[in-house]
Amino acid sequence: MWSFRTVLTTALVGLQVAALLAVLTLTYFASQNVLLAYAEKLTERVARDTTTFTENFLDPADDAAALSQRLAESAVLGTADRAALERYFYEVLRSRTDFAGIFYGAADGAFTFVSRDDSVEGAAYRIKRIEMAPVRSVELRYMDSEFRPVSSRTDNADPYDPRTRPWYVEARASDEVVWTDPYIFFSSQRPGITVAKAVRDDERLGIRGAVGIDIEIDALSAFLGGLEVGERGSAAIVAQSGDVIAHPRPSLVSAGGDQPTRRFAKVTEVNDPALAEAVASLPGGLESLQPGETRLTRFSAGGESWRGAVRRLAASRTPWVVVTTLPESDILGPIHRVRNIALAVLVAVAAATAGIGVLLARAVTKPIKALATQAGRISEGNFEDVPLPPMRIRELDDTRRAMRRATSWLRERRRENEALTGELREAGRVLERRVDERTKELAAANRELEVANGNSNMLAHELDHRVKNLFAITSSLVALAARTATTPEEVATAARGRINALARAHASTKEAKEGTLAAIVRSVLEPYVGLDGFRLSVEGEPVTICGANVTPIGLILYELATNAAKYGALRASGGTLSVVWRRIGGGAVELVWAESPTEPIGKELLAGSAPKGFGSMVVDAMATRLEATVQRHLTPEGLRVILTMQQLEEAGDAHRPGSGVDPMAEPSRGDASRRAAWTA
Repeated sequence: MWSFRTVLTTALVGLQVAALLAVLTLTYFASQNVLLAYAEKLTERVARDTTTFTENFLDPADDAAALSQRLAESAVLGTADRAALERYFYEVLRSRTDFAGIFYGAADGAFTFVSRDDSVEGAAYRIKRIEMAPVRSVELRYMDSEFRPVSSRTDNADPYDPRTRPWYVEARASDEVVWTDPYIFFSSQRPGITVAKAVRDDERLGIRGAVGIDIEIDALSAFLGGLEVGERGSAAIVAQSGDVIAHPRPSLVSAGGDQPTRRFAKVTEVNDPALAEAVASLPGGLESLQPGETRLTRFSAGGESWRGAVRRLAASRTPWVVVTTLPESDILGPIHRVRNIALAVLVAVAAATAGIGVLLARAVTKPIKALATQAGRISEGNFEDVPLPPMRIRELDDTRRAMRRATSWLRERRRENEALTGELREAGRVLERRVDERTKELAAANRELEVANGNSNMLAHELDHRVKNLFAITSSLVALAARTATTPEEVATAARGRINALARAHASTKEAKEGTLAAIVRSVLEPYVGLDGFRLSVEGEPVTICGANVTPIGLILYELATNAAKYGALRASGGTLSVVWRRIGGGAVELVWAESPTEPIGKELLAGSAPKGFGSMVVDAMATRLEATVQRHLTPEGLRVILTMQQLEEAGDAHRPGSGVDPMAEPSRGDASRRAAWTA
């Protein structure tokens, strides 16, 4: 057992720690959720801004290519005037620093190309001109920043033919501005893309050539390198094919060694695990992204959790995707540091509270120990007063005085109360235990008696009803057999067969696990098949009955057959019994039992004043189990019962071709006279 000092100190420290932990936990998780939501918004915003920058970077090339094509087709700038064409290309390059070169390829193979080139001292531009007449020649001229000649040379061994280049082939096949896939430029070994548009002849509507612009896209990598996405986050541009188009570290963009095998690196090849995992975590891959669509993702890389945003460019011309990644630790780092500081404060506060608690407990513990010693002596039966120290706390001093009064009173009353209290407690416990035992025994006996009485009454009614029915039916069968037999042996044989059939019909309603409605009807009516003077008719669709419904429907039909043998169509010769069923939709089956007896029906039955028998109660009870309705119509012509049953068949078996048995099928015994009796 703990001392008061320990309990007090522990309680004070525990309450302080619990309060601080609750505040710390609530603040930590609330701040964490807010910061993670901010991380998602940050990555999404960076992806959106990068997409906007990229589209703005590429859009001018569309306009420049279209403008150059219109000028080339018009009289303002003809393609035949190579000098004017070169001057125009120079002006475009000077105004657009992101353009690496602009060129025109003619349908006859001629080529004019102005590009940035400082490989020759003093040069800023290079002109490449290919002439096809009178003979093919290739001339290279280097120009300064003011487009003044610096030097020139010929390179007739250059096999370059613009008509074989992808930009020319694609432009010739389209009336719109076309964009090639990104590739590494041969001259500068920098990543780039070409935009081109066909120049056509208005008169013949044939192609005159194609004008194109080379764009070096390493400016995108420079832009990505300047982005601040947390401390370690970054953004990259990836083609849907998996090529890295731009990266904050431009050296990762290209792979494959030196020209001409140099190419764009794949996502899986660059030394950027976060980028690779972000792409791999995207459901459906990069190809599933639609233009302008943004998806957020969460993944693990390098043993820590990351947040990512993947956004495809809105224009379909360049199926590029901006992938932004940000480690959660960049966002949660400050809150983790705050948490560690809070834990240190928590330890300090707990230590201070523990010290205060020890001092307070020590001031209170000594008087309490003295009172506890007095209480212990009292509990041992020693009511003599013992010296107690001074009590400086009012409540403790009141307790000391009360202790004195209690010991004095206890000394006076102990002897006379101890014996009486002990006796009364023992007597009360014995009496209470006996009352509980007798109450439980009586309750159990009453329940058993009620169950036994109910079972006995039900069994007596059932037995009486069954015995009377069997005697009545047996008597009827014997009488019917005697009408057609000529010798006692024939009477015995016919009666025995009918009685055995009756026994089988009774057993089938109790033991069957599954069957068809036709089989159950035949089993119940089998004892009456073949009797002269009766007409039985059974007709209906194939219906398979699940095991749970076989017994209830069998008992209903058995009670109806018994009633017919005792009072109705099977009581005397000339009676007619028809059993017909059909599906009525929604899985329901309607069965019609129609009797036409030869003897008139009693007035008491027609008036409905006859008391309801046990058999009718069985029919109603079984109909309730089947969730069925029973309609009885008794007229002078006979009895008509309509039984409507819901969900009689197993799920999936209803109206299945071949699942039922033809109600008019012949019995398996092959008795010709009995087969005829079903429809005779």
